[in-house]
Amino acid sequence: MPIPKTLKHRLIFLLLLCSLFPVVVIGTMSHSSMYSMLRNEAEKGVAGNLHQTRLSFENTLSQLNHASQQLVFEGEIGRKLDAYLSEADMFEKRRLSEEIESEISLIHFTNPTLGVIFYYLADRNEVIFDNAPLHADFDFFEHPLLAEQLYFTYYGPHVSINPLDGNKVLSVVRKVDIPARDDVYLYMETDFKLTDRILSTDDIFRDTSYFFVDSMDRIAYSEKEADFPTGTSHPPRAAGGSVKKKGYYLFEEASNQSWRIVAAVPEESYNQAIHRWVTKFAVLAALSVTVGCFLAYIIWRMVYKPLLQLQRNIRRLKHGQMSEPLDFTYQKVVEFSEIHRDFASMKQTIDELIVDVDRNAQAKKQLEIENLLYKINPHFIHNTLDTIRWLARVNGHHETDRLVSALNRLLHYNLGKGRTATIREEMEALKNYVMLQGVRYNFTFDVRVNAAKELLELPVPRFILQPLVENSISHGLRNKSGGQGVIEVIVREEAGFSGIVIEVRDNGYGMTEEEAKLLMSGEGEYNSKTGMGIGWHYVRRMLELQFAGEASMQLSSSLGMGTAITLRLPIERKEGRPNVERDGR
Repeated sequence: MPIPKTLKHRLIFLLLLCSLFPVVVIGTMSHSSMYSMLRNEAEKGVAGNLHQTRLSFENTLSQLNHASQQLVFEGEIGRKLDAYLSEADMFEKRRLSEEIESEISLIHFTNPTLGVIFYYLADRNEVIFDNAPLHADFDFFEHPLLAEQLYFTYYGPHVSINPLDGNKVLSVVRKVDIPARDDVYLYMETDFKLTDRILSTDDIFRDTSYFFVDSMDRIAYSEKEADFPTGTSHPPRAAGGSVKKKGYYLFEEASNQSWRIVAAVPEESYNQAIHRWVTKFAVLAALSVTVGCFLAYIIWRMVYKPLLQLQRNIRRLKHGQMSEPLDFTYQKVVEFSEIHRDFASMKQTIDELIVDVDRNAQAKKQLEIENLLYKINPHFIHNTLDTIRWLARVNGHHETDRLVSALNRLLHYNLGKGRTATIREEMEALKNYVMLQGVRYNFTFDVRVNAAKELLELPVPRFILQPLVENSISHGLRNKSGGQGVIEVIVREEAGFSGIVIEVRDNGYGMTEEEAKLLMSGEGEYNSKTGMGIGWHYVRRMLELQFAGEASMQLSSSLGMGTAITLRLPIERKEGRPNVERDGR
């Protein structure tokens, strides 16, 4: 018969196989520890039944108390009793008697746990309104006292004072505080079957007996008079658990009504049950330990290796070792084989997602730059054409040729393909742009360019100088009051830096520190009406795309002192043009 491959089928097969072979006992458990454990279990069982018995008696006495409250002076029936005892008119007294008897009958009917009920006039030794026949020589004050409270007293268990009954009951006697009398008592006892029914509650030891201890630590009632006679002292034990006394194990619980109930289990019965449990438990424990150990070993061997391999693969993925092949050598269990295949598929998906994220991020940056570039060019063309139209109207056609020629050269450069140009080409385009802007604005400014000859052929990102100079003209010089505006464009090398440094300075109006920080942070870049935000954002995004964070852009400005923008581009001076164009366009 071939062994199934799935883990579920293997476990079923092994369990069935183990159940067919006799179990060999490999050891015995310590008798003392087993005895202690099972004894605690037995004590818990006895204590649980004792607890239920105590609660049943407490509830019964509480019901007697609640029912008796309706029959004392504070209740409706008690007030009628007061009127009855003080009434002289026989007809009215008869009417009150019928009402009291009717209401007592109603209380007895609605409380099935109640038995004998009557009022007792102590000064005349007279019983009135009794609902059952009574012993002629009864004295309920001689019943076994359980607890005595301020207004009432609990008695029992004791034999009912009903001669037709012979069973044990619980009773309560409370004084009826009628203002004009001091000798009226109410007697009420439980149903004649209730006490026996409570004491016969199923117990793990069938010969368990009970006795009650009153608030004075005396036995008020005992089912074992020979061993625990009524009236003898039984002080409470100092700790929980059971106490061995007179051949019995005694368990007790205290009531919140100042009495205690004690369960007495014969020692012979108690030990016999424990020995029986020890035998059964020892056999079952030995069988469980044997089978459990064997199955645990088989399962450990079956599960450990594939789990160890899975752990190794997860660690490789965690530490970024994505390119290393996964280990799938142990695939004898179908479930683990499927888990490993799913893990490999997940790893491949993660690899593909990482590549897609990088590709999408690069494409997004390029689209942003192109989008900004297309926003700048129409804006500039629109302003320039407006200027040409104004010149043609005001000055005739004297400078149209010069202006249009410069514009064509600038547009040809700006709209050209490729993302890089030489510094010389950027300078030529800047001259054409400055000439056009000089005609456009009604204020004078001078743009000075300073670059070493050996740097003119170095490649830089296309269209990087014009936005910075435009910012200086639009936002620095046009607001300058008095004097000629000057813009300096400096291309230089810097000690300790392998690239080139481009500075654009103006002596214009400048900006506050808050405005400079806002511009550098990128917030509100598209809010400018003149295009400063768009040009500034284009330069930042172009540097980020082509130099991958290696280039830097700094701005320093103060009101009335002008503005300086500094670019540091990591361009290496080699033979041939450096590779600053990252996408290979």
